Amino acid sequence: MGITKAPKNCFITTMPTENIDSSKDVIEYFVHINKKSFYFVFRTNHVNSKFVEENKYILKGLIFNNQFPYSKEDPYYTNERLEKLINEAIIPNKPKSKLDNLIVFLHSLQTLAGEAIEPSSDNQWEKTLCKLFFKNQKEYYFYLSTLKENGLITFIPASTLEGDDAIDIKITFKGLQYLLELQESGEKSKYCFVAMSFSENAFDTRKAIKDTIIETGFEPILVDEQHYESDITINDAIIKFIRMSRFMIADFTEQKHGVYFEAGFALGLGRIVIYTCSQSDFENTHFDTNHYPHIVYANLNDLKTKLQNKVLAWIK
Repeated sequence: MGITKAPKNCFITTMPTENIDSSKDVIEYFVHINKKSFYFVFRTNHVNSKFVEENKYILKGLIFNNQFPYSKEDPYYTNERLEKLINEAIIPNKPKSKLDNLIVFLHSLQTLAGEAIEPSSDNQWEKTLCKLFFKNQKEYYFYLSTLKENGLITFIPASTLEGDDAIDIKITFKGLQYLLELQESGEKSKYCFVAMSFSENAFDTRKAIKDTIIETGFEPILVDEQHYESDITINDAIIKFIRMSRFMIADFTEQKHGVYFEAGFALGLGRIVIYTCSQSDFENTHFDTNHYPHIVYANLNDLKTKLQNKVLAWIK
């Protein structure tokens, strides 16, 4: 171990630590979460700043959602670095987003319509709070009660040492309809719209993007692969598919004008747009868009790695 033994519980996750024997003048330990081992290094005199302590739930949420920018090469954490991670984290802050995330999460625990859900059983409690970025049980119960007041779920009130809780949670028929509307509106959709060149030269890039989307748990939509009514124009189809998608990947390689239009429309809807472009063609991108952060890739393996990291960090 370092000069100072690891604390019983992690500075970030509050989970039990596994101390590491070493001769370094630091605090070193492992934390085991979701069958993964995270290696952390802190100064021997580390104490969380007030800001980090008050917003520790954000760091825990990033870890439980596999969005924490963990690096084996640079596992050293200071308050400055933790505060930067907190400030830059993309998390649900709006009340409706938190409400929608909760009912979607409850639905993910259900195998049959109408069955009871117990998110706080089988050691799921900590995972529930962390995955949904709730500060504490009080905030969780507030949103749970709001779902009930709106007729989207039912439950039996209960009490625990931590505070108010619920058992026998069930999603109502109205709740299932609400979930369907969320899917169709794109807010919690499983779809990703892909805007890119349809030329033969882009075939391998298309496959790399589609494979990455599928590997991250989403379904790609490319308008030339979709079937739609003959009386609907391709522009109408594009707008329809963008509306029903949760986010978009816009690849500007070959500088197709349609990609610019589709990315702009998605931004107008409030969708997240992930910009990509081959390194060899990036200098040709338009000045209206090239100031946005782009994934500039040297080859297809580079594209897949960077794109997967971006989707997991921004969307999942």
